[in-house]
Amino acid sequence: MTFDSEYRASDANVTDDENISDAESIDSVEPFEGIHGIEGERFSQTTGQHSSLGLEGPTTSQKRRGRGGRPRGQRGGGKGVKRGLRRPIEPTGEFKALHSQATMAFLAHNYDEAEDLILQALLINPEMYEAHNLLSEIHAARGDKVKALSAAWNGAHTRPRDPEMWSRIARLILERDNSKESLRDAIYCYNRIITVDTTNVEARYQRAALNHEIGYKKKAANEYEQLKKQLPHDTTVLRHLAEIYIELEEPDRALRYYRDTISHLQSNEPDVVTSFTWSDINIVTELYGFQRRYDEGLVELKSLARWLLGRREDVYWETYTQDDREWDMDDEPRRIEIPEYVPGEHDISTYGDGLPLELRIKLGNHFEWLDPEDQQTGAKLYDYPDLYREAANALRGQNYYHEALRYYEPLQQVSEYTDTPYYLEMGACYRAVGLRAEAEDCFNTVLDIDSRNMAARTQLVQIPQNEETSREQRREKVQKGQGSNNLEHAPLLAPRPAPQSAKQTALEKEKTRDEDVQALFLRREELKEEAKMGDESSKAQWMAATKALIEEFRDNKVFYPIDKHHRFYGYSREARNMAGRPKHELDAQLEKSKSILETYDGQQIQVPEDYCGIAFHVWLDIFLEYGMALAEAGDIKSAYEVIATAFHTNVFFHSPDSQYLIHVCWFTCALIANDDETLCNIARWFMKDYQFVTDGYRLFTALNRLCDSENSWFNCGPSQKYILRQLKAVDFSLIGEARRKTLFQERASYTTKDSNGDPIQADDMDVALLMLYGHILYAGKSYAYAVNYFLRALALDPTNATIKLSLALGYLHYALKRQAENRHHILMQGLALLLEYYDSRQESSSYSEKQEAEFNVGHAYHILGLTHLAIPYYERCLDLSMAVQAESMSCKGEDFVNEAAVALQGFWAASENVEKAREVTERWMVI
Repeated sequence: MTFDSEYRASDANVTDDENISDAESIDSVEPFEGIHGIEGERFSQTTGQHSSLGLEGPTTSQKRRGRGGRPRGQRGGGKGVKRGLRRPIEPTGEFKALHSQATMAFLAHNYDEAEDLILQALLINPEMYEAHNLLSEIHAARGDKVKALSAAWNGAHTRPRDPEMWSRIARLILERDNSKESLRDAIYCYNRIITVDTTNVEARYQRAALNHEIGYKKKAANEYEQLKKQLPHDTTVLRHLAEIYIELEEPDRALRYYRDTISHLQSNEPDVVTSFTWSDINIVTELYGFQRRYDEGLVELKSLARWLLGRREDVYWETYTQDDREWDMDDEPRRIEIPEYVPGEHDISTYGDGLPLELRIKLGNHFEWLDPEDQQTGAKLYDYPDLYREAANALRGQNYYHEALRYYEPLQQVSEYTDTPYYLEMGACYRAVGLRAEAEDCFNTVLDIDSRNMAARTQLVQIPQNEETSREQRREKVQKGQGSNNLEHAPLLAPRPAPQSAKQTALEKEKTRDEDVQALFLRREELKEEAKMGDESSKAQWMAATKALIEEFRDNKVFYPIDKHHRFYGYSREARNMAGRPKHELDAQLEKSKSILETYDGQQIQVPEDYCGIAFHVWLDIFLEYGMALAEAGDIKSAYEVIATAFHTNVFFHSPDSQYLIHVCWFTCALIANDDETLCNIARWFMKDYQFVTDGYRLFTALNRLCDSENSWFNCGPSQKYILRQLKAVDFSLIGEARRKTLFQERASYTTKDSNGDPIQADDMDVALLMLYGHILYAGKSYAYAVNYFLRALALDPTNATIKLSLALGYLHYALKRQAENRHHILMQGLALLLEYYDSRQESSSYSEKQEAEFNVGHAYHILGLTHLAIPYYERCLDLSMAVQAESMSCKGEDFVNEAAVALQGFWAASENVEKAREVTERWMVI
């Protein structure tokens, strides 16, 4: 058995991932799960090449042992197990009978019976290839390609030295799908073929192509290098090598191979060239271009073209480099002027028409041969669309936008070339020449294909709105030669970007992205004032620009780690690794410096404070302003999504100030949408992060007061339980140490911690919290329980008129319930507290508070049905209206005149005193 040592040795420097399928050979059998999910056996060979490959060799315990378990040396040492494949075992008679019956059933199309019989045969002799092959044919006849492939895979391992079988398996794998796992399995099959026959060119071609497709470029290059040794001057191998070395940024290696082959062919095929084609000349020219050796590339192109056209000896043309008269269609007027040129010495077709259009375009001054104005069926556009694209790109690269559009526009008729880059390039040209409508169409087409395309969004919002050039004006400029630059002085070839490393490419891409984002941000700021003034066009553009900025920010995975508790330390890999370090280490470093951290290897990391040159606090404003704008436009769902995106960003998640602003904006959007559920959830965040702060409880109450919803979340189960937990946490803080031990579970209600990480406890009972919970119970008609908490509040603040009113109403409503046992006593308690409230308000110097007391007492009597007692209070409420309105000029207050007038109107109308009802209506209720 032979082994492809050159292939193994050539892969010593590639990664372990690339070598995944080349360490196997075919002597011993070990379990292997092939075809990703199909169990089989992989036959591998232990060879003595470990040291040459830089791999660890087998240990002493792993070496083959002879009789008695003694280690075998290279010679002697007794008999050992014979290396190599064993002779096939003769199948049993029972196997032959079952196999024959299965074959007959298969021929009779009785596949179920055939499968049962062949499976029984495999239980007897699983090493027989014929049984596996028949099982594969049965599954194939049913149309089950997966099972057919599985059976063939298992059968192939019974004949590991059969190249045809492995080739068939590889084809079946590739026909099934092109996933990475399938490609690796196919490579494994070609490994087995090459192990048996190292000269199998087709298998090497396939293995190289598959490695290239997976992305193992170095491995594929090594494979083609081996093919080049077998086929030294084969141009097919050279083409593949050129493609891979361009991707590996080593075009000079491929060019050297081509130069050697050209020298060889020119010495062996000086007159009749058969193996070197125009495609090869095109590749050679491209290789010069990637190295930015344009002049040499032009010289080589013309020289090789003469060779293929049979004019290799016409070297005098190399001295005339000022123009391309050699490739004119006719001898006159320019070619005939050359003294060395002899008309008729060579056929005229070896000059102008002889040079293919693809290569003529590379000369740079022959774009007119494409005839972009030709709209007929047989136009060059349909034969050479790639050349149109190349010419347009070259002209655009030199800022000849008018001329570039002549080649871009016809390409719209060729759907294969109208991709996203095409519309971006053509849109940029339209914008440069002032065709605003056409530019917008191009960029909108890109957004239809990819709604998050940053380049299209940036270009779209930067299009000037007040300047536009007509198509007729553009055509006149082109015809007069008044383009962006003078085309006559343009270089022959557009400069090709130099090959760059992956790092350089990433840096260039990052720089371009930053420029696009900053341009978009500046355009947004320009439109901001006009949008605020109500200009609908400016507002629409402002919204589009803001949305594009947010999507660009959101697409950066650095800001959205899997664990949102990981802080932001930068964009580099080292900075991302910092986020996974223990919190106490990072906190210790941040105490020394708020912006500089140190990695384990001592490298310092500067924590960025901006993204794309825009400070993070400005990014937060962008998110919140856009969320508010969406809410005002009625798209509340999108508004919530934008604000939630800002909330989950690690840059803002760990900033208390940012979180505060986010939640303020969040409940503002909820107020706009009248969404009481979201209001309650956001208010709970304030009470959690600012626990035992009175303003948090007041905010919860105020937000629910402002929201007018049919189904109130103010007194729903979750809200009631949450406020009760807050109340218990306060009680736990205030009770004695002995009682705390029996109620330790209440410690879990602490949600706010100080700078040392210790829970913050309440210093005193909060009256606002007691009143809040009491009113939640009151709103749920649990008046008896509400009275208990109102009494606790009254004990802490005995002179508070609001507490007295709440307590009075609690008693009155409780007295009206059926379950009340001593209704009269409860009513007296309520009325007594009501009058105490009235007296407290009457002592006030504010007319608004006095009017409030008159109305509330009158309304309380109204509830009890004591209208004769309610009327005087309502009338005094009306009498105070003028004083309240005068007072509200300096201090805004609430006027209860409308409510009192409606109540009086109802009283008088119900008692049939129509005159008084009309009088109240005309005086107080007419607008």
